[in-house]
Amino acid sequence: MPGRKLIKFFVVIIIILLLTAGGALIIFRSKSVWNKQVESALKSTECKTVTGPRYGKNYYNGPLIDTHYHIPDLTLPVLGNLGELDPVTPSLGLNLTISDIVCTLNQENTTKVFAFFPVYPEISDYHIELAKRTMQKYPDKFVPFIMPPEHDNSPNGFPTVDAKTLSKMLSVYPGLFRGFGEIGLYERQGGAPALPPNSPRLTEIYPVVQSNKLVVYFHLGENQKESFEKVLYQNPDINFIWHGDQLIPGEQDGMQDLSNIEDIIRNHPNAFYTIDELYGNKWMIKPEVTKEEFLTYLEDYENLLQYDLNNWKWLIEKYPNQFMWGTDRSDQVLWSHDLEVGQALSNYTRAFIAGLNTNVQENFAYKNAERLLQ
Repeated sequence: MPGRKLIKFFVVIIIILLLTAGGALIIFRSKSVWNKQVESALKSTECKTVTGPRYGKNYYNGPLIDTHYHIPDLTLPVLGNLGELDPVTPSLGLNLTISDIVCTLNQENTTKVFAFFPVYPEISDYHIELAKRTMQKYPDKFVPFIMPPEHDNSPNGFPTVDAKTLSKMLSVYPGLFRGFGEIGLYERQGGAPALPPNSPRLTEIYPVVQSNKLVVYFHLGENQKESFEKVLYQNPDINFIWHGDQLIPGEQDGMQDLSNIEDIIRNHPNAFYTIDELYGNKWMIKPEVTKEEFLTYLEDYENLLQYDLNNWKWLIEKYPNQFMWGTDRSDQVLWSHDLEVGQALSNYTRAFIAGLNTNVQENFAYKNAERLLQ
């Protein structure tokens, strides 16, 4: 009997050792795969030349800073029935590279972008390394923001990690990131609940943001105006950018109700708004829309521009130091990073800016963004 027990004991030990070795091998292989994908994401590509669409004769021809740009994930996209990459979803290192993005920005003459680098807690090292090496390779093209969701597709998740985890992420390369966001504070359908700007989780994060001299970028949720204003009052030394139509209740006689946005801008000098509700206020950069449908939609640019100028011109000119341009190019839509689409987005914006008073054009195009970084 003692002999059998001893044999069982050694069998258990052997199984544990095999499982441990197997687990280590899996981790080793996982690290190898991730490192390879980071390398692929940073691979240099040859820039192609295309001619994008133009919208009328009047153009602003100066610099542009896109203050809303999502860097796609390193994670693998869903495969189709034949094991091919999903043609809609971008995945860095597989169907898109940082170099491809730079080619698009250079051709459209966008000088730099506020770039939201996703950093997931389980694989944060690889995402942070990607951001670090991107800045080493293209120091003047990207303004890196850290965007760290915590399982926000789960009902038990959050739009962002907690303060302790964020501090740990920022400590890997101190000074690397210039901003925190974009953090979507709205409720996810089937996922994380809404997170008010003055929630305990975010209240604990603001000192971390301030000590690291970060700009905050929020996508506000429904009915969050009051809580957002409390945060703006309580954190006068932090600059907050926000966007999203959750504070635009609707429109009447062809005009959007921008009173909530004006209230915040008027009362809070540390609040800034990125306008990406252009193109006739019809959001087109989404997976169910094709590149061809998007470009066809913009062919009606005369009516679209008139609508956009009617809605936004007076507000931009009334508060010329607090509005900026952004495209919200997507981590879910591959064609939004396309060369031709990039020119369409920037050329439409240049036509829009040309409709503003000349003394505010540069502020909206790039100077307000630059001031936030000083």
